[in-house]
Amino acid sequence: MRINRVYLSIIRRKSSALFFGILICVSVFLIAALTIYQSSGKNISEIEKTYGSSFKIQIVRDDSDPSLWEERVIEGTQGNTTLNFYIGPNVDEEMMSRIAEVDGIKDFEAGRDWEVMLYEYELIPGWEIADYKYRLESPNPEQLMFTAEEIKNTIYITQCFPVRNSTNFKEFYNGIFRLCEGRHIVDTDVHKAIISRALADRNHLSLGDTLVIDTDSLNVRATYPVESLGNVEAEIVGLFETTYQQQVTDYTEEYDIMENWILVDTQTGYSLNQLYGENNSLYTGTFFVDNPANIDQVMKDVKNLGWIDWNYYRLFKDDSQYSEAIAPLHTMRVIMAVLLAVSAIAGIVLLMLTVIHSVKKRTREMGILLSIGLNGKEIRNQIILEHLFIGLVAFFCAVLIGAAVTPVLGSQLYGTINKGNEQKVYTEKELEAAIARGEREKVSEMAKNQRTGVEPPEDIDTGVNATTIIFLLFAEMLIIVVCVDCAIKKTLKLEPIRVLSMIE
Repeated sequence: MRINRVYLSIIRRKSSALFFGILICVSVFLIAALTIYQSSGKNISEIEKTYGSSFKIQIVRDDSDPSLWEERVIEGTQGNTTLNFYIGPNVDEEMMSRIAEVDGIKDFEAGRDWEVMLYEYELIPGWEIADYKYRLESPNPEQLMFTAEEIKNTIYITQCFPVRNSTNFKEFYNGIFRLCEGRHIVDTDVHKAIISRALADRNHLSLGDTLVIDTDSLNVRATYPVESLGNVEAEIVGLFETTYQQQVTDYTEEYDIMENWILVDTQTGYSLNQLYGENNSLYTGTFFVDNPANIDQVMKDVKNLGWIDWNYYRLFKDDSQYSEAIAPLHTMRVIMAVLLAVSAIAGIVLLMLTVIHSVKKRTREMGILLSIGLNGKEIRNQIILEHLFIGLVAFFCAVLIGAAVTPVLGSQLYGTINKGNEQKVYTEKELEAAIARGEREKVSEMAKNQRTGVEPPEDIDTGVNATTIIFLLFAEMLIIVVCVDCAIKKTLKLEPIRVLSMIE
């Protein structure tokens, strides 16, 4: 009999249709928002698992503390340049090795990059060689701040990266560089180097040849002309290729051209340090963990090492490998979190108002039912059962709609957000157009044209899953029960005559 009363009550009331419609709308919004929120989080986790397995230690150099600095004269430069050198606590290889003993750390990388000169070689040409030729051919050289001869050595300047293990170097790690001949640099190497095949072919170099690396006086802020403070010799043990074609123009600095880059071992880096007047310090170090999920605990264990004075050091996660790739996913996740909160709050308010309105219209019915002997519990259960039945039907209709709508909505939203975050690879025509417009600074930035190697996914899977459905179903049913119970509890506590007297 109760089922019949529930059924007849539902089909006879206009408020049932309103309640049904509100539930469908709210449920579709919640299903779509929660599914997209979970999907973006899943993609972030997958990227972090692959690339988020490292953290860094870095020194904090207090410029205001004179005891941490020492004034030194750099010999070999015009006017013997005077500089302040940091002499306080630093990051060195011994320190890195001790930290690497913490459980969960599988390897570490340390070193710093230097601008060096390949004075005896010919770099792949870019801005500096174009600038040198311009000065050389200038009809009014006296109007130039520096002559062609004074800036000539800048055409040999490139970047040098000391590494313990070159497989951990960002461009190898991300797949932008591929070792095509020879071997990688390892931590036991002394005076070894890896260069690009393009640079090797340009200078008729091969594996086993000696590469002479000159220091660059601009590193110690000396004035022009650029001079060498000495050189280091390293044996070429490997050649690399880039996995995509970097667009190089006269606006690309030679040291931004990846095929001009040099990788050397740590000892070669120390030799460069000494030529530049530096101690064998690393300034920063990167630690790689076995399991990215445990990185916070590993960092906490390192932070608890009592022999490190944390007034001079700080730890931070190294997300430089993938931060740009997850940016659109983070944006999408924030949008969905806001939509979830708004949908949930608006849904609960609408449901409560609808139930209160429906219950108020049934005051006479509840008074009569109480008068004929039904107790408050039976009436409450009937009304709750009615709303739960409507809720179930509405929810499963919403699931069908959500399953069709969510993938489309997710793809369109992600495509819109990710459009501005795509890693642009500029074509030669685009660079030429920017040059024609006279956009010097923009062209210089475009000409670097370097990918990070970690790109956001082209699309994300936003299919509705069973876990989401079950969670939302139980949540909505609970909310319906609470809303109905709150709406009728006060009325059912009254005497039948009081209930009937409330009828307007």
